[in-house]
Amino acid sequence: MQLLSLLSKRHGARRVIMLVLVASMVLPGCSLGVMAGKLFFDDPKMKSVFRKNTGTDLTKGEKTILIACSTSHQILSKYPGIRIDIVDKMSRILETRNVRIVPPDDVATWFDDHGEWGDFTELADEFDADYVMHIDLKSFAVVVPDSPNLLQGKTEGRVSMMEIKMAEKNKDKKKASVAVERSFSVMFPTTYPVPRESRSEEMFTENFLDRISAQLARMLYDHRPSEMDL
Repeated sequence: MQLLSLLSKRHGARRVIMLVLVASMVLPGCSLGVMAGKLFFDDPKMKSVFRKNTGTDLTKGEKTILIACSTSHQILSKYPGIRIDIVDKMSRILETRNVRIVPPDDVATWFDDHGEWGDFTELADEFDADYVMHIDLKSFAVVVPDSPNLLQGKTEGRVSMMEIKMAEKNKDKKKASVAVERSFSVMFPTTYPVPRESRSEEMFTENFLDRISAQLARMLYDHRPSEMDL
């Protein structure tokens, strides 16, 4: 009986291993590590970049975060709504995770009135935010260079996450203290460019912005490794 049980366990383990190997070869964009994690460890959650560096779990809904986005005039001349689009999409994702966010429209109105972000202290104080996430979008493109009929999104940037605290020397004033800075890059799709005739550039750009926003939003809440392939 013990021999049969041992053989059964070995046979079952082999089947699982074979399943992982086959899936890694057949399913596009699915990494072997992610599949193995889901099969053997039930796809456990990873701590977010934000929680690792601040110790705060924003999904408890006890703290408020304000998200601001900046980019160059060159990018804005071609994609004038890109800043608010990214923040809007991030906000919708984060709201489903119970993260308290300052309404993006209110932040955009404040920026229009002031013309610059400043050091974020005044902005955060205006909306009583505990944290500020600033996204600096340094590059953005959806057309493959020298191949105008192929679409593949590429962007790079830097994220700064700040905690708003009372200044040490002047207890009546608040100060934005950087908790973490992180560079990011996104490529979509990650495999091959897609022909322009398969979808419009406008629709492709919208899909690319969805991918960027999802990746940036995951910096703020604990998530499963499998979510990174979505």
